[in-house]
Amino acid sequence: MTVVVTGASGHVGANLVRKLLALGESVRATVYRDQTALQGIDVECVSADLLDVDSLAAAFANADLVYHLAGLISILEFDSDRLQQINVEGTRNVIKACRQCGVKRLVYTSSIEALMWPDGPDPIDESEPPRPENLGSAYARTKWAATQEVVQAAGPGLETVVVHPTAVVGPFDFKPSLFGQTFIAHAHRRLPGMVPGGFDLVDVGDLVAGMVAAAQKGKSAERYILSGSFVSLAELAQSLEKSTGVRRPRLTFPFWLILLVARVTPWFYRFSKATPRFTVQSIKMLRDGRQVSSAKAGAELGYHPGPGLGGVQSAVTWFQETGKIHPVHLSKKSPGIVMAAVAFLLICLMGGIHQLFAGMGTDKIWGVAALGVGGFYAWLNRSVRYEITADALQVNSGPFRWLIPTAKIWQVRPSRNPIFAPAWSWQRLRVEYILAGKRNFVLISPHDQQAFLRDLAGVDPGLQLDKDGTLNRKD
Repeated sequence: MTVVVTGASGHVGANLVRKLLALGESVRATVYRDQTALQGIDVECVSADLLDVDSLAAAFANADLVYHLAGLISILEFDSDRLQQINVEGTRNVIKACRQCGVKRLVYTSSIEALMWPDGPDPIDESEPPRPENLGSAYARTKWAATQEVVQAAGPGLETVVVHPTAVVGPFDFKPSLFGQTFIAHAHRRLPGMVPGGFDLVDVGDLVAGMVAAAQKGKSAERYILSGSFVSLAELAQSLEKSTGVRRPRLTFPFWLILLVARVTPWFYRFSKATPRFTVQSIKMLRDGRQVSSAKAGAELGYHPGPGLGGVQSAVTWFQETGKIHPVHLSKKSPGIVMAAVAFLLICLMGGIHQLFAGMGTDKIWGVAALGVGGFYAWLNRSVRYEITADALQVNSGPFRWLIPTAKIWQVRPSRNPIFAPAWSWQRLRVEYILAGKRNFVLISPHDQQAFLRDLAGVDPGLQLDKDGTLNRKD
């Protein structure tokens, strides 16, 4: 029997395909563009478009079971038309193609958000149909509309089952997902703080096992919540600290401040093309606080998931193994240099402000210049970072970047030279490298020099750490 998985290149889809292959199934995966998540595994890949029924029918030929995961995820209301088109009209096309091809069973992956209306049950379960107009986001409304399409399509010749996953974590997150991006940002020390609240978190391994159980045991036209356990953001941060070795943010922003900022973030995301991370709707979900019940799935499918935090470690390990998480070292801060830098900054700022408001004529120009120098100096030294990727060392200092291929590094040794050093300490390392046939160097001061040297040697076998603390190229 051929099993078809739409959206197989996504996080859940990539894990489901691997689960089905482990069970001995013959799997056909539909992809729209990117096949990275399916490379190296024994799966048939076919191109299909949710808005093209003919392409879906070709993909579903000779299949008895279809898992429909493909869709658009967006927390932005600006995307409502596209969400309607992909999630609702696309699901209708999947149903049409299933009927055309004689598919016997369709399992649709909806979302817990389709059941999270403000005055709903606590804990959240499948007992009451939502009031679509009360759902908090365009994404939630389209997932509920698609759910209704699937449930109503059940009948002679086609059995349908809907599953509602909660927030998902785990490996094979190639895109990566919003949670995956947050994990990577934490590991790379780019999260300035946390917000209060929490959500239900499910290990992707438990989720796909539940989806397989839904295909085998689920009753037609029924819906099943596949949840994990409630996790506060503080607990998640603690788990990330343990998994990555990077200290969790100590700053927690109040809800009122985050909600205030969230009112303008959609416009920022729309025009900057940055990855959307939070909106008013997503922050309200974090504040919801209700538990989620998978009792129905437990009773009818035998679904018994482990703790939601179980997937955090496996996700972090996978990100590390695939190079999506790489070592990041901050600069060591020597008190004398910090005090001197702060003094210089204060002199520039105070002198600039005085000249700007009390000076006359050209004094005001000098005041603006002093403020500019002070601001640039603060930007230059605010966050000095040394990142070691799979093939390069990146030194970051304000607007400046040194990107040094590790294959071009031939020696790293201690130095006290105060020049060419984006650093806050006299305890510096001189990184010598060759580019375009010329010898170059940059001085850095990682907080833990030995850990930095070990990490650098770990990504390039040609670099060897000697007993005297010098890293030398041996190949």
